[in-house]
Amino acid sequence: MKIADMHCDTISEIWESRKIGKPQQLFQNSLHVDIQKMQTANYLLQNFALYIDLKKGIDPFAYVLELVDVFQDEMQKNEKYICPVKTYGEIIANEKQGKMSALMTIEEGGCCKGEIQNLETLYQLGARMMTLTWNYPNELASPNIFDKDSLLSAKGFPIFDASVGLTERGFLFIERMEELGMIIDVSHLSDAGFWDIAKHTKKPFVASHSNARALCGHARNLTDDMIRVIADRGGVIGLNCYGRFLNAVNDDSSSVARLAEHARHILNVGGGECLALGTDFDGMNGRLEMQDCSQIYKLVRELEHKHFTDNEIENILSQNVMRVYKELL
Repeated sequence: MKIADMHCDTISEIWESRKIGKPQQLFQNSLHVDIQKMQTANYLLQNFALYIDLKKGIDPFAYVLELVDVFQDEMQKNEKYICPVKTYGEIIANEKQGKMSALMTIEEGGCCKGEIQNLETLYQLGARMMTLTWNYPNELASPNIFDKDSLLSAKGFPIFDASVGLTERGFLFIERMEELGMIIDVSHLSDAGFWDIAKHTKKPFVASHSNARALCGHARNLTDDMIRVIADRGGVIGLNCYGRFLNAVNDDSSSVARLAEHARHILNVGGGECLALGTDFDGMNGRLEMQDCSQIYKLVRELEHKHFTDNEIENILSQNVMRVYKELL
């Protein structure tokens, strides 16, 4: 079975490694994702998120352009194995040539500094998906979690304010994103922001790396009502491997058994076409049963053990994402 993963932070990790003078390479590295590991796992597609931390004190648009340069440089160096894509047709063409595909995405809409022109520039450079926020409020919207020093609930999760949604500029951005064909990603967004997008958009949207809040009360996860809305709209939810988004208490251990429980819950609520992979590899720490992307077979075995059908597993691994990309890209 082919693998299509909606979220990893590998490019940002490579950028960080270059900054400290110990550069990692996409072909082979000590991170969760590299070319060799992807080949072992039989990858069709990897979304490479350009993650921007607004608190680094760098001009955020200059920052994201540096990440674009890293993405393009690594794609050029590894063109025998993987090629950047902007359309569904390019994914299929790469597959026929025996190559994997790389889709550029943006994690933190604040990198645009509220300027539509910057959004359009990122689209022209190849970005085809974007979260409006990361963990800080910006010109577009608010997240559910504002910082790591938030008060904690009894179960150890940060207490969050879900009531602040999109700004006026944020509404302009989602309108332009739909016009361009850039997929709206609601991971990290506040609850109010989620419902603003559900009400004011027409196309499918995604949560690239979020789990079920019914099983793990972390603010980053989706309520059952949110799962139903994404499913009804024809979007997908990327199953996230980070332990703090999996467990009933604030615990960073990640097991395939717990991933399978979230998968079953999301399918039960939203149906068989709403779930995909959004591993969050290279964007998390903790104790990982799947230590890198070459070990996704462990999840497949667990899903088989938990009586997921071959069709359900194939849909989760790649087919549901490909359906959405066929419609939107």
